[in-house]
Amino acid sequence: MSDDLNMTEILTLVQDFITSDGMIKSEQRKFYQVLRTVLSTHDGTFSNLDIQQFLLLARTETLELSDEDYSEIYNVVMEKYATTQRLEEEALLEKELAVKAKLRLMAESKAKEEAEARLKAEEEARSLSEARLKAEEETRLELVARARARIEEEERLTAEAEQRVRDAEEATKRAVERAKREEHERLIASEEETKRLEEAEKLRIEQDARARDEEEARVREEVDRLRKVEEEALKLAAENSRIEEERKSAANEEERKRIEEEERIKAEQAAKISAEEEARNRFAKEAHLKMVEESIKITEEQRLAEEAKINSELEEIQRLADEEARTIKEQEEKRLAEENAKIAQQQEAKRLVEENARIAEEEAKLAAEAELAANTKSIPDLPPLDD
Repeated sequence: MSDDLNMTEILTLVQDFITSDGMIKSEQRKFYQVLRTVLSTHDGTFSNLDIQQFLLLARTETLELSDEDYSEIYNVVMEKYATTQRLEEEALLEKELAVKAKLRLMAESKAKEEAEARLKAEEEARSLSEARLKAEEETRLELVARARARIEEEERLTAEAEQRVRDAEEATKRAVERAKREEHERLIASEEETKRLEEAEKLRIEQDARARDEEEARVREEVDRLRKVEEEALKLAAENSRIEEERKSAANEEERKRIEEEERIKAEQAAKISAEEEARNRFAKEAHLKMVEESIKITEEQRLAEEAKINSELEEIQRLADEEARTIKEQEEKRLAEENAKIAQQQEAKRLVEENARIAEEEAKLAAEAELAANTKSIPDLPPLDD
């Protein structure tokens, strides 16, 4: 008999454990699959040392499995090996006892059958029996001692683990007590610092009150002085505003005159174009009447030639009129562009003057405010003390 387990027995142990609560965790399922794969690479049964190595190999490939689950699976498998080994030892002991009992029966039978020989060898048989019993007792004591040593080793390991847990709990307890003590000392120091700050704050409040009274008297005098400065600044601003209104009025008058001049020029050009158009129409009409009168006197061929000549003259007159109108239009557009540029320059100059006046007014106001602020000491109210 051997204490080794085969692949089916090992996987059955692991499967029974992970299905014991009716639900298989995904990481346990993966560990089972990885373990089955690594065990399949080994032929035959697995010794205690073999299965420890394969369990560790499967553990390194399933890091998501918790240490607690791995330890429980490991203990289940190792406990099976221990149980198998213990049963094997018990079977071996029973076998040895059975052999010894058989030998004893055979000896007694032989003694009965050979009465004379037994009487002769009684002393020798007794010695042999005592030696055999002694050997049996020694074997039994050895097995008991081995079992006791194994139990003592397990108890020692358990005691060491419990001592480590107690040491960790004691260290945690000491750390908590030390933290509480440090927090208590910090609170005492904080209360003392708060009292000191409150006393210093009371003294500062008294000093600030005296300084505030003195400063308020000085500020009242300064306010009176600055009020006079501000009145002067307002008078200056009013004068600047009057000048600006006069300048705007003059600019508006100039703009009105420019618009009237543009309207006059446009009217003249329109009248000129209308007169030229009327002259062309009159010329065309006279030419047509002339052509009609002459057509009565000349032959058809002459009439056509004359008509072609007249049409050519009319086209030339129209071309010259169009060219003149285009030239007049271009000149007018150029003049209007120049006028618009001039107007834009005037408006920009006007805007700059207004902007400079506004900036000057703001600078005067800011200067007055800055002078007031420079001669005024700000004394903020104290924040309320925390309850």
